[in-house]
Amino acid sequence: MLIFVFYFNYLVAIPVLYLRHKYFSFFMTIVGCFGVFFLLNYSIMPKEIRMLQTGSIHFLGPSFNIFMFIIVYVFSFTMCTYEEWQTTKHQMLNTEISFLKAQINPHFLFNTLNSIYALTLVRSEHAPDAVVKLSGMMRYSVSEANQSQVSLASEISYISNYIELQKLRITDKIVITFEISGDVENKLIAPFLLIPFVENAFKYGVNSEENSDIWIKIEINELDLQMQIENNKVFVRKGKDYGASIGIKNTKQRLQLLYPGAHLLKIRDGKYDFTVSLYIKLK
Repeated sequence: MLIFVFYFNYLVAIPVLYLRHKYFSFFMTIVGCFGVFFLLNYSIMPKEIRMLQTGSIHFLGPSFNIFMFIIVYVFSFTMCTYEEWQTTKHQMLNTEISFLKAQINPHFLFNTLNSIYALTLVRSEHAPDAVVKLSGMMRYSVSEANQSQVSLASEISYISNYIELQKLRITDKIVITFEISGDVENKLIAPFLLIPFVENAFKYGVNSEENSDIWIKIEINELDLQMQIENNKVFVRKGKDYGASIGIKNTKQRLQLLYPGAHLLKIRDGKYDFTVSLYIKLK
């Protein structure tokens, strides 16, 4: 009977009634199960005990049966609602991830197109290459948005293109150092996992009127990846663009979900600089 109560509650009553806000019907199932449990306990109780004891605990059967009924109901309820909460959380996170992955920052796109337009006006030989890099980034955003794992080489290429296109709009006052070491071939990583930290460095480390440094280093070993990013903080006009902060917050959640116990992220938000240190054990 207790096994039946558990699975009925876990598979039927909670998912079909409680989680669909049919609270009265759910309450009636509890009453019904308890009624059946009551009759079962009463029927198996020895006649001598029923005649000698009229207290509610004895009347309902051995006392531990009642407690077991309550424990089973609470346990099945907790398990089902927790799994539903986890599923909902993952769905919301995946929706948010898909939204962020499927788009290129509109400000970046606008600035890049302006830079390419300026190159075409002077008929620069760099204009075709810039168009190729931007189209490659957009193609990657569309084709890899729904993939759980992508090649590390593709992810690094996306970051490289992003940095090269950023260089089109910055002056000589900003010094960019981008270093990659190790073998990127035959390794997989979750898509768009590194780029939010790079975007953040350019968002808060670039001002055409100030000298600043952006240092990005990615080291790939046989089983892991380490990324170090450092940038000076410069004056940035405040606006309604929360993409970078949302991207980092979302990336922290993705790391917890996709690389539990297999990553280490350290962020230092200093007064004059911002530093990111990320370690990932590659799958």
